[in-house]
Amino acid sequence: MKILLLPEPAAPYGEDGFCREFASRAAAHGHQTLNGTVPTGAPEEVLSRLLAGGFGRDVDAVLINGFQAPAIRAARAAGTKCAVRLIESFIHVPESLMPPIRDSLRQADRLLVPSQYLARLIESWNGGIRTSLVPYAYDQVRAHQIALTTMRASRPADFQIATTCKFTEACRPGMEMLLAAASRLRFAWHLIVIGDGPILPALRERARQFFPEHQVDFSGGLPHLKVMEIFRSAKAYVDPTGLEGFPAMALYSLAEGCPVVAPRAGAVCELLSDGKNALLFEPGDPASLAQALVKLSSVKGLSLQLISEGVATAHGQTWDATVRAACSALEELTR
Repeated sequence: MKILLLPEPAAPYGEDGFCREFASRAAAHGHQTLNGTVPTGAPEEVLSRLLAGGFGRDVDAVLINGFQAPAIRAARAAGTKCAVRLIESFIHVPESLMPPIRDSLRQADRLLVPSQYLARLIESWNGGIRTSLVPYAYDQVRAHQIALTTMRASRPADFQIATTCKFTEACRPGMEMLLAAASRLRFAWHLIVIGDGPILPALRERARQFFPEHQVDFSGGLPHLKVMEIFRSAKAYVDPTGLEGFPAMALYSLAEGCPVVAPRAGAVCELLSDGKNALLFEPGDPASLAQALVKLSSVKGLSLQLISEGVATAHGQTWDATVRAACSALEELTR
């Protein structure tokens, strides 16, 4: 089978790891791959340019990494089977903007999703969209830095907490809950909030009212590698919402040797197990989150245990399993 790969334009390291690894392993599964790109511009203009260039006509299937509506429509117009690897849950998108997104995704022949949670969410759209489970892989485990990380975890210092999300209205309850939980802590802590979004001004004002200056730092948007550097120095990464299609930031944190504290929500429990490779709290409950942070900061040896199990979890998210599942889905699709 000849497969056209379309990389995700906004990959964390400037290179689409999924398409790279799929292309390097496809031959072992009996497939040939070609790399394509989607031009920039207005959607209708991009669609016209793709069709004029014969998009998808000389391949058996098109595999699109991430939501790229013109490419989905072009594959449909060419009569070529189309699969979309989707991680985004679209929880952060206002409902008024969702109909065209759903309509575009309904034109795909298959959605490749990393979690049962996301599969159920897509099923709730009532569009008859078929999904296949394709594990999320990550190969940037900083194994050579884990010894330094575990040394850091055992040193007395302010308990640095890192958090990030898209900071839309969907994030507001989780972020306000995190600030409420922090106000309950009775040990020295410091919170760094990573990212940008429309609710940040309100969060800054809330933090200014309730906490001493610089106890809560808002870093703004940062490059992926800088975020990973912060994770390596933090004592905990807190996922405030659990709303993503896959808890990728939690996985990145595990790979950097940073313990994860996350809600029992969404796809979180498909990756994380309470007391084994993470600590889980009840969604929307600041007391439950505060209790988890107190436990992490006070129970001797717990941080080191979570780091060890977390690194093992990250190592288990392999490209071999991901590519094998993706190839199986495409083979089923084109039979």
